[in-house]
Amino acid sequence: MSLKIIPVKKSERALHYLVNLSCEAFEATFSPYYDKGEIDAYLDLAYNPAILRDELSSDSSRFYFIEVDGEKAGYFKVNWDESVTNKNYIGDFELQRLYLLPKYQKQGLGQKAMDVVLNLAQELKKQKVWLEVWEENKVALKFFEENGFEAVGDNAFPLGQYAAQTVKVLKKDL
Repeated sequence: MSLKIIPVKKSERALHYLVNLSCEAFEATFSPYYDKGEIDAYLDLAYNPAILRDELSSDSSRFYFIEVDGEKAGYFKVNWDESVTNKNYIGDFELQRLYLLPKYQKQGLGQKAMDVVLNLAQELKKQKVWLEVWEENKVALKFFEENGFEAVGDNAFPLGQYAAQTVKVLKKDL
């Protein structure tokens, strides 16, 4: 297996891959829990090309593709400074998204991505890394806890007509 973690370039071609991968990964993760209409509405809102183009253009955010044998297996996004999504953590480093397509899960790819995330935070001289994860995603919660993250709070994550979902705020000191 050939694994590469590569920065997503600020190009229309990369944007096309990012939009498709974001939608596919989000849908695979949440479609068992929500109806298709709600998922589609969220995808249109959060992962449309204009939104992701803006996110790609930020100087304090980066996306990375996770490739296995030349195929896009997943991606992650990190933020710092003014790009963090929760202003309570503006001095810290945020892992905003980490998604793997189902056929690539449980192969150690998430750990490889996490290693890159932690190295990036250290390169930027950040003292803490934080993230949010849906409280029902027990596999992800366990993974982050095994990587030294601790729960420090809860936030609401609205998804369409459903009551806001609870996400756990996890933090790790570097």
